[in-house]
Amino acid sequence: MNVLLVDDDRFVIAALEKKIDWNALSITDVYTACNVTQAQTIMTQNEINICVCDIEMPGKSGLDLLSWVRENNMDTLFIFLTSYADFSYAQKAISLSSMDYLLKPIDFSKLSQILEKAVAKVRKEAVWNKTQEESAHWATNYQAVTDLFWKDLFLNPAMKEIPVLEHKLSQKALPYMPTDLFLPILFRIYPNAEFQQELGNSMVDFSFRNIALETLENSCIMQESLVTLQHFEYLLIIGNIHFTDVQKPLFDCLNMLFQNISRFLNSDVSCCISEELPMFRLPGILSDLRNMRENNLSQTNTPLLLSNYVPKEVCYLPPSLDILQTFLEQRNSSAVLKNLKGYLNQLVAKKQINKEILLRLRLDIEQIVFSFLQKNGIEAHTLFGTNEINSLITRSVESSTYMEQYLTYLITKALDYSSFIKEEHSVIDLVLDYIHQHYAEDITRTDLSNLVYLNPDYMARLFKKQTGKSIVNYITEYRIEKAKELLDSPDIPIGIVAAKVGYGNYSYFSKLFKDITGLTPNEYRKKILQ
Repeated sequence: MNVLLVDDDRFVIAALEKKIDWNALSITDVYTACNVTQAQTIMTQNEINICVCDIEMPGKSGLDLLSWVRENNMDTLFIFLTSYADFSYAQKAISLSSMDYLLKPIDFSKLSQILEKAVAKVRKEAVWNKTQEESAHWATNYQAVTDLFWKDLFLNPAMKEIPVLEHKLSQKALPYMPTDLFLPILFRIYPNAEFQQELGNSMVDFSFRNIALETLENSCIMQESLVTLQHFEYLLIIGNIHFTDVQKPLFDCLNMLFQNISRFLNSDVSCCISEELPMFRLPGILSDLRNMRENNLSQTNTPLLLSNYVPKEVCYLPPSLDILQTFLEQRNSSAVLKNLKGYLNQLVAKKQINKEILLRLRLDIEQIVFSFLQKNGIEAHTLFGTNEINSLITRSVESSTYMEQYLTYLITKALDYSSFIKEEHSVIDLVLDYIHQHYAEDITRTDLSNLVYLNPDYMARLFKKQTGKSIVNYITEYRIEKAKELLDSPDIPIGIVAAKVGYGNYSYFSKLFKDITGLTPNEYRKKILQ
């Protein structure tokens, strides 16, 4: 704690420094000034808690200093000393919120008592200010703390235990009890692939949260938290209500939310609502809400009530696979996709879309597509072994729209590539380009077949048909031709030539070179340099 002594009489300042036990008052630093200008400089550079100041000084007065302090929003406590018992001084000092007013000559005992009160007041205000700051910080971060708690409740299995739950609530100072009732609402949105790629998953989540919270603010529904469980899946927690009391305004709010999500995110929304439950039972209801959603994938943009949900078996009747297979063999992609789209639309209209139906459909279509590719010598696992398709596969069982996107990609790529390989030169040209660029590396038949997504035997037959040579012989002869070019330069050692064309073993290189050219590398070099 710091104090500033301001008086134009140096003897007064010296007496104050000497006769007051500053250490006993917990005053660590004592600054001194002979006029207001010096005092202002010190107060600008240092935080001064208490100022003991004369009123009457040449130039500006102590009251002028106090006015300046208040104008600059400083919290310094002022104790005035003066030789004049002028009431106007006291009145002015009081109006400027000074601590006390003491007449000279100074009664040091009384001044010490006043200073003790000043120190106590400074400490009390410091505690109060800290409390205010912490309260402001808590108010600012309360929602973030609350959201983290609710997310932890659903993602941390230990939170299902009431003692753990009670400890967490106490630790975070949240005004809940494990037995308090809450209404959980599970959302899942289905953004289209282009929109998702443009914004990114995190930005889609951020946008949904903002839209949802703004929609709720404009309604009479007060939410406790809106947490993101995973990308595109969110849980809204509403407390202190009975569903039957707020069903109509809640549904009105949700319908407005569906419209806003469609408008701003171009996305459908799945919405599953549970009955009110005590907090400790909420984590267990999440799987029930997800199951209801997965068994009602055709019902989006409408609230689904868990209390009305009755699980039912939906019989899977596949599309005509023979017809689809015929269209594939004819390479008629538009007919295949039109047939599948009609089939999916029919399931949606009958509300017969669920995760199991979509999974079985995907397996059936994959089977006929992969069989078609195999007949054409194309390796499906290499053609479709990309991260791009992994995302499409994962999402395909989440909605009919995502299934249609996946099947469109699958069939279009399969037919496009099968048409491409019918142009034999196009495929073998890719293989030859690769050999010409990587001839010095270890090239296997498997590497080359993976390059063009073909069965190795089928690719080898195509290669020999176009080049008249086996892959091994072609690579060997191409390497020897490159070796001949290097042997034209007498400064390159023959061992380096062998390594540069892919042969680490000089003897083996020399044997192959002679088998093809009839000369050893040394004999060939001597001949061309003659």
